[in-house]
Amino acid sequence: MIERSTPIKIYNEVLGAKGAKARMIRVAPEGHYEVSLESGGHTYTAWLPIHSTVILAAEPDVEVPAMEVER
Repeated sequence: MIERSTPIKIYNEVLGAKGAKARMIRVAPEGHYEVSLESGGHTYTAWLPIHSTVILAAEPDVEVPAMEVER
């Protein structure tokens, strides 16, 4: 689960963002992500529409070992 202040990566065609570094601020009920976005060495608050934005956690999930199933 992506929590508040979690480092994330942003993908948004309109913005031209392909893995841009950001931090999640909140998911607004009005239909947008509020994020703190890093660009050009500066940090900006951005409101990105949920329907056209993909967010990923900056760090991969911890791998869970596969369970062996007897057949």
